[in-house]
Amino acid sequence: MFGPLPALHRLLLVVGALVVCTGIGFWFGVMPEVPLTARVGVLAGSAAGAAAAFVLVHDFHRRQVRPARARRRTP
Repeated sequence: MFGPLPALHRLLLVVGALVVCTGIGFWFGVMPEVPLTARVGVLAGSAAGAAAAFVLVHDFHRRQVRPARARRRTP
């Protein structure tokens, strides 16, 4: 979705997605209205976070990477 990013930005996106989704899963797990335990909520949130992280940093377009060619001028 975001395409080719530097390694640090990809790492921050993956960590952010995992933290947010795990927190949401934990929150659903401790809510008394939702029939889940906190452990199941954290596991489901972590799985959703891993899927979201994959979708965020994966490049779905099949791009052919070719080396750039430049002509050198000989003096």
